[in-house]
Amino acid sequence: MPNSAATKGTFFVYSTLLITAMLAGGCQSRAAGPTDPSQTHTGGGVTIKATYINPGSGEGPRFLVTLETHSVDLDGYDLKNLSVLRDETGKTFLPTAVENEGAGHHRRVTIRFPKPAASAGSADLVILNVAGVAERVFHWDL
Repeated sequence: MPNSAATKGTFFVYSTLLITAMLAGGCQSRAAGPTDPSQTHTGGGVTIKATYINPGSGEGPRFLVTLETHSVDLDGYDLKNLSVLRDETGKTFLPTAVENEGAGHHRRVTIRFPKPAASAGSADLVILNVAGVAERVFHWDL
């Protein structure tokens, strides 16, 4: 029979390593697939959750983006200038409108983009340079 104390010790070491890796930043967690409306990316002490709020509407894509942190002032990040939509052909689109709510450590931003070509089957919402993370990519089927 395995030694119970040794098993608990091994579990503790692996758990500690996993938690340390997650806290170090750069941990990305995506939803189950590109058709799921919400996806999350954590890095640099900031968690960004992006939700595709109008799939199948026939309009340009619209996303609700929430930014959460306990250590970074988020007021300096203007997502109108830090966000692009990139379709599967590589064409990029700039936001047509941005609505901000909240301040400091908790923000909600609605970002609207022009409609990609009908031939584009998928697109990435790309958020650039937030809290030391060069690029956060959220992928959806259109």
